[in-house]
Amino acid sequence: MEYDRIQPVRRLTGILSWWCLWPKNELDSRPNWTNWQGYLLHVPFTLVFVVLLWVEAIMSRDIQHTSDVLLICLTTTALGAKTLNNWKYAHVAQRILTEWSSSDLFELRSKPEVDMWKFEHRRFSRVSIFYAMCSGGVIPFVVIQPLFDIPNQLPFYMWMPFDYKQPTLFWYPFIYQAITIPVICICNITMDTVNWYMMLHLSLCLRMLGQRLSSLRHDNEKLREDFLELVQIHQRLKQQALDIETFISKSTLTQILVSSLTICFTIYSMQMNPVMQDLSKFAAMIQYLLAMIMQIMLPSIYGNAVIDSASILTNSIYNSDWPDMNARMRRLILMFMMYLNRPMSLKAGGFFHVGLLLFTKTMNQAYSLLALLLNIDQ
Repeated sequence: MEYDRIQPVRRLTGILSWWCLWPKNELDSRPNWTNWQGYLLHVPFTLVFVVLLWVEAIMSRDIQHTSDVLLICLTTTALGAKTLNNWKYAHVAQRILTEWSSSDLFELRSKPEVDMWKFEHRRFSRVSIFYAMCSGGVIPFVVIQPLFDIPNQLPFYMWMPFDYKQPTLFWYPFIYQAITIPVICICNITMDTVNWYMMLHLSLCLRMLGQRLSSLRHDNEKLREDFLELVQIHQRLKQQALDIETFISKSTLTQILVSSLTICFTIYSMQMNPVMQDLSKFAAMIQYLLAMIMQIMLPSIYGNAVIDSASILTNSIYNSDWPDMNARMRRLILMFMMYLNRPMSLKAGGFFHVGLLLFTKTMNQAYSLLALLLNIDQ
C-alpha cells in the first residue's frame, strides 16, 4: 500500500543536510572528510564555544559557578561528539533509510500495517515537537533576560580575554552567544531525533515481521516462498540492527556519560538560586532539565522497544498455523524458532544495552552525585 514509510525523518535529515551534518547524496558510501562547509560552520559555533566554556570551568574556583558552567559545557561537548559521529557514520544511516523506503521487502502490504506506521509516526512527531519545545524554549529566557541585567551578564558564563562587562565590549560575546545557542540547539535536537527514529523504525519492522509470521496458514499455496521471504527480512533486520548500532553507539555512549552530570548540575543550580529572585532563569532551567531527561529517557524507550519487538517473534511464529503444515515446513519453522532465541538489542559503545534499565541507572547516578554535591556544600 502507498505510504511514505520514513515520513517523519525526511524533514529531519533535510535540516541536518542544510547544516552539513548529513550526506547530500543518498548514494554516498563513505564519510566525506573534505566537507569544508561543515568545518566552516561548526568550528566557530561548536568547537570555539566548547573551548571557551571549558576554560571558564577550569578557571572557576566556586562550586556553584562551576556547576552553572558545566551544565551547558557538558551538553555542548556531547554535541561536538555527535557532530563527529554524524560526519563519520551518517552515510550508514542514510543507506538504511533508503532501503526502508524503496525495498520491496519492507513494503506495507495491509491496512493494519499502514495504520500501525501512521499511529507511531504521529506519536513520534508529537514527542519530537515536545522535545524541541523544551529545548528551544530555553533560548528566549536565557537570551532576552541578560539585556535587562545590570551589570551586563552573558546568557552563559564563558571565558573571554577581555572584560566583557564593559558596555563597549559586551555586545561582541553577547551576539556570538545569541547566534551560537540557537545553532547548537537545532543541531542537537535534529541529531537526537534521527537517532531515536532509527530505533523506532527498526522496532516497527520487527513488529510487522511478527504479524506476518503469525498470519502464516497451511493452506497457502505460496507458504514456503512467503516463509523464506520472512526469514530474509529478519536477516536484513539483524544486519540493519548492527549498522544502526554503529551509527548511534558512540553518540549514545557520550550522552550516557554526560547526562547524569548534566541533570545533577542543573538541579543543583536550581536549588542554589532562589526561585523568586530570577523567575526567567528558573523557567529556563525547568525546561532544560526536562530536555536533558528526555535525551536519555527516549533512546532508552525506543531501544527497549527493539528488544521487546524482537523477543516476541518466537511467540508470533508459534501462533501461526504450524501444526497443520507438512513435516518439511515444520522443520523449517523449528530451526527458525531456535535461531530467534538469539536476543537482538542495541548497545552504546559496546557496553550498555540501550533500554529502560539504562535510564534508571543514569537517574540513580544523577541522584547520587547531587547528594554528594549538597553534602559538600553543607
